[in-house]
Amino acid sequence: MAMPRHACGDPALLEPREARTIVLRTRAMRSITISSLRLLMLLIACISVLQIVVFNHSIKARRSDALLNKNKIIKVIQNKDKSHKNTTDVIVYLAQFKHHSTYGVQYDSHQNAITGLSKLNKSLNLLYTNYVQHFPTCHVLIFHDSIDAPTAETKLMLSKNRPQLQFRQLDGKWWELPYGLKSQDRYKWKRSSFSIGYRHMMRWFAILIWEYLAIHGYTHVMRMDDDSYLHSQIKYNLFDYMRNNQKRYGFRMPVVEDSNVPYEMVNSFLNQHPHIITSPDLIASYKQNREIAFYNNWFMADILFFLSPPASLLLDVIDKSNIIYTNRTGDLAIHSTVVRLFLHPEQIEYFRDFTYEHMTLCVREECRGCPQNGGVSRGIGAHSDEEWFHVVGKHIAERFIDNPKCIVPMGEDFIGADDVKECSRLGSQCGYYLKMLLGFDGHN
Repeated sequence: MAMPRHACGDPALLEPREARTIVLRTRAMRSITISSLRLLMLLIACISVLQIVVFNHSIKARRSDALLNKNKIIKVIQNKDKSHKNTTDVIVYLAQFKHHSTYGVQYDSHQNAITGLSKLNKSLNLLYTNYVQHFPTCHVLIFHDSIDAPTAETKLMLSKNRPQLQFRQLDGKWWELPYGLKSQDRYKWKRSSFSIGYRHMMRWFAILIWEYLAIHGYTHVMRMDDDSYLHSQIKYNLFDYMRNNQKRYGFRMPVVEDSNVPYEMVNSFLNQHPHIITSPDLIASYKQNREIAFYNNWFMADILFFLSPPASLLLDVIDKSNIIYTNRTGDLAIHSTVVRLFLHPEQIEYFRDFTYEHMTLCVREECRGCPQNGGVSRGIGAHSDEEWFHVVGKHIAERFIDNPKCIVPMGEDFIGADDVKECSRLGSQCGYYLKMLLGFDGHN
């Protein structure tokens, strides 16, 4: 039996009433579909807005928690600092046990490879002989990353007869790229030959170390590099000296260094914080010559200074800008900027009464193994002229005697490269600032 043509649903073959019914139903379905889509889009938009609100709230909550946590840390430090007997002081290293992640293999004048472990062991020997064994109340922490971690044998060897010494591995938030930076972009960053690990190191000493040490109960810190060497005995407790004389930062060597903390960033910060605790004199001194800096491979610091405003506010601005990674803005420049802007001369100690060495060797072929930066600063009263020239000087000169490329200038107060040597002279461009410090310094 043949089916009627109108059964196929062709409106043209239907009765007028049936055709109108189908058209109305179709329009109704379309209207419902459009309304449903609009409702769905509105729902998606609402969810997106809600997600943004929740995200912003979580960011604010994390910042609030971080601020609350920092405030708790500051109170702990303040309470601990009321009694020197309960205060714990710490000497810190950040060690590489093999070869430097940026400079690679370094060689002495005899072209023998110098490992990080050999330098560190020498530094520890001199540190303990000339300081720690006389004032054993401080801890000695050797930080390292997971890539170049010490073996159990190395730890045992370095810890022998050194009860204060501990090892700490840095990972997680203490040793990672800030949010938004990717390791594959490092070749776009300034001075890309410097590794990500090197930039982690700069951020550690400029930004992160203060919170870490405070969390672990420390109030004052001394930094040593694995190639920092104390060549004379220190006959007083450096940490007690800092506390008793209200010193908040100390250094051993001044240096002229290009300050790559952007001038615009510092100026904008000062303009945005007109009531900041500093003085026109400090700002004027800083702006007069921004290149005067502290060679911070050795420094001492009151941790609370860096955790509290105004220093903490500027450090936060610097850290969030990511210039430590993208511009290779170093911890030397950051320390020098913050300390010079916010500490008065009487709060800064220019230590000059012990002989200290930090010397970076050149890795380029034309000067390989020769002093490139730093050197040996003679401590006032630490050596007779005979000892300085014929013992210390001879010891330094013998390292380079077989290398015809090396010229190692020796003066009455300094042996080594020109950067620290020139800045240490009171008649140099650094002189006006050093005189300000020494004018308030009762421990020359």
